[in-house]
Amino acid sequence: MDQIRLTGVRAVGKHGVLDFEHERAQTFVVDATLFLDLAPAGHSDDLRDTVDYGAIAKGIVAIIEGEHVDLIEKLADRIASMILEYPAVAQTQVTVHKPSAPIVVPFDDVSVTVERSRETTSAASQVHHAVIAMGGNQGDMVATLRDAVRSIDGLASTQVTGVSPLYRTDAWGMPDGTPEFHNAVVSVNTRLSALELLRGLQRIEADHGRVRTDHWTSRTLDLDIIDFDGQESQDPDLTLPHPRAWQRAFVLGPWLALEPDAELTGDHAGSVAQLLHESTDRDHIDEIADDWMVGGSVGDGIADHADDTDNADDMGESYSAIDASDLPEGTAAAKAAASASVQSGPASRRAVISLDSPSTKAEQQFRMAIVALDGIPGNQVEGISPLYHVSQLDGLPDKMAAVMQISTRMGARDLIETLGNVEASISGDLDLDLIDMEGVTCDEPDCKVPWPTARNHAAVLAPWLDMDPDARLGKDPVSFLLAMAPDTAQVGLLTDNWIIGGEL
Repeated sequence: MDQIRLTGVRAVGKHGVLDFEHERAQTFVVDATLFLDLAPAGHSDDLRDTVDYGAIAKGIVAIIEGEHVDLIEKLADRIASMILEYPAVAQTQVTVHKPSAPIVVPFDDVSVTVERSRETTSAASQVHHAVIAMGGNQGDMVATLRDAVRSIDGLASTQVTGVSPLYRTDAWGMPDGTPEFHNAVVSVNTRLSALELLRGLQRIEADHGRVRTDHWTSRTLDLDIIDFDGQESQDPDLTLPHPRAWQRAFVLGPWLALEPDAELTGDHAGSVAQLLHESTDRDHIDEIADDWMVGGSVGDGIADHADDTDNADDMGESYSAIDASDLPEGTAAAKAAASASVQSGPASRRAVISLDSPSTKAEQQFRMAIVALDGIPGNQVEGISPLYHVSQLDGLPDKMAAVMQISTRMGARDLIETLGNVEASISGDLDLDLIDMEGVTCDEPDCKVPWPTARNHAAVLAPWLDMDPDARLGKDPVSFLLAMAPDTAQVGLLTDNWIIGGEL
C-alpha cells in the first residue's frame, strides 16, 4: 500500500505521570506514516483524492498542546485516531518521542510506536449516549453548573447534546438550615467507555472542590451517570442505571424536561414520566429557568415563582410529545405540557450561523456554542458543517471556521442578540454571525440579514456548501459564490466528524 510519511513534527505539551509534568511543558516529537491508495491522486493531481498532510501535522500539534495525558501511549493512540478520521487513510503507524523524559540515567530518546487500522479502532469509535445528573448546594451553583457543562463537553471524544432546565430542590431529609440544591441533567454523545466517562466526571468534581464523604451531605458539585446506552451493570465502581435514579424527582424532573420519551432500564424500569409521577419527593423540586446556560445571573428575581405559567410557555415544545395527565399535577412539567396542547406558538424559520475563532480551543468553543444555542427553547440544530482551517494574511493568526443551521422561533434581532450573549459567555475570541434567515431581509445597524460580506468569504461559503450542497444565498447558489470568492485558496477542510471526535 502507498505511504505518506510525516517525520519530526514537534510541539510542546504537558504530558506525563509525575506531578511536575502536569505543570511544566516539554518537547514531544511525532513521526507518522499514513497507508492509503495514492493512485487516484497520481492520475488526477487533485488534493481531494489524497490527504492534506499539512492539516494532519496541525492536528498532531493540537493534540500535543491539548489535554494532559499521563502516558505517551495514550498520546500516540489519540494521534492515530485523529489520522484515521480521514476516510482515505486505511492504516497508520505513529511514533511519539519524549526526548526530555525524566530518566536518571544517560539516554538519547524514549519513544512509543502504535499501529492502528480502521478494523482495530471500530469498537473504540463507537458513539455512546449517556445521561448525566448534576447538582450541588454550596457556592455560586449556577456558575458551577455552567462550568461543569462546559467541562463535560471538553472531555475527549465527548459532546454535550442537550441541557435541561435548571431546578431548585429542597434539602429534603437534611437538617434545618441546609441550603437548597440546584439540579440539572445533560445528555452527551461520547466515544469514552462508561468507566472512562466516570473518571472524567470525577476529575471535574475534584476541580470544583468536591470531597466524597457521606451521601446525605452538602456538596459543591455532584455528577452522576444515570444512563449509558440503556446498559445494565452491577460493577461496584459504576452501577448502571444509577441505582437510586428511579426514586429521585430532582433527577427525573430535569431528565423528563430534556427527553420527554426517556425510559429507565433495570430493576425499576419504566418511563421517566411515570416514575416522576410516582416519586415521593416530586413536590420538593421547582423549575427556575430554562435558558440558564446563556442567560444572565439566575438570582433573587426568580425566587418568587409561585406561578410558573410564563416558564411553561417557553417549555411547551419540549413536552409536546407527552400527555399532561401523565405528569404530577401542578408541576412545571405538567403546566408546560398542558400549555403545549393549546398553543401553537410562532412558526419556525431556518437560520444559518457562522462560527469562527483564532483560538487553539476553537473546536471546544464551537461545541459549547452549538450546545448553548440548541438548548434555547424553540431552537433546534438541524445541520453542522465540517470544520475548516482558514489561513489569514497580514500576519493575522489562522482561524478555524464552521457553519451550523438551526430552526428557530426567534426573530432575527433576538437571534443576533443571543449570538452576542453566547459569544460573551464563552470567549472573546469566538465570533458568531447570522448569515441568512429564511424569509428575512434586514439592513439596519443592529440587524443585517443576509450578512453583507458573506458572499465574498470562503470561510463561510465552503463549510456551508459542505453542509448543504443546494444552499443559496439570496438568488445565488453558494457553489457559484464559492467559485468566485477571492479567498478560496486560504480555506481548507480539517475534518468532517469533529463534532463527536477528540481534540484536533
